Amino acid sequence: MSDKNTMRVALRTGILQFRIPLLASFLDVFCYQYSMVDRLNREAWRKVWEEWGKIYNNHRPPTPASMDYLIFRLGKIACRPNKRFCLPEKEVAEKKLESLIPQDRLIFRADKYCIFSDVCELERKILNAPNSISIEGRTGWKSGKSNEGGGGGISS
Repeated sequence: MSDKNTMRVALRTGILQFRIPLLASFLDVFCYQYSMVDRLNREAWRKVWEEWGKIYNNHRPPTPASMDYLIFRLGKIACRPNKRFCLPEKEVAEKKLESLIPQDRLIFRADKYCIFSDVCELERKILNAPNSISIEGRTGWKSGKSNEGGGGGISS
């Protein structure tokens, strides 16, 4: 599985790295860049799952789909585009932590920061997944604005 949440986590952790900023444009009518990032993201997380299985006494999720769900939830809860629970950002509030279902609490360490806090380098913490800007992606001028972290569309 791949979506903007899993792509964002992959870019911020450095599992996926690109030489140029990911900015979709209206010239990319058939979403080639987005499709490429989507494919590479799926392949990268599958490779992580396979390598995790090689670690002695690992606690790897039983299937790639269960890991996809973990990464999706991490991206949705802890690694959002404009609100991150990582150093030097901020820790998750106790009230928020208590409101999460037990499996979602695993996203946070004992110190209440995201489990990937030590992996994400400062310059990558603002990276975001590209938006699909096209007829095929059903996005238009309003959703085609870029943001500080790259991704998110075009800039004029």
